[in-house]
Amino acid sequence: MGEWLNKEVAGFDIAVMTKRTVGNLGKEYESSGKGKEWHSSRTVRLEGFNDFRVISLDTIWQQMLENKETQFSGVVLALETIVKLGDTLQLETPYDVEINITY
Repeated sequence: MGEWLNKEVAGFDIAVMTKRTVGNLGKEYESSGKGKEWHSSRTVRLEGFNDFRVISLDTIWQQMLENKETQFSGVVLALETIVKLGDTLQLETPYDVEINITY
């Protein structure tokens, strides 16, 4: 298990915003906390077409915690598996993700 998983923070805020439409629809997911509460935001599940869209943020959290970075802002793809008429499709949906950490 990586050492970054054992790190505690003084505080964190995370927001996930949709990029699916023009305009600002607001946040689809947001969380804040301290200590190891950031673990609850390592994977974000959002409502999808058939099931859930899943955003894995482990690599971002790892980079931020190992390098003591305080801000991340960028586009992250959510993955959703859809089965339709026997065919399996993997949908990728872009989301804006913002993470702020204090140490």
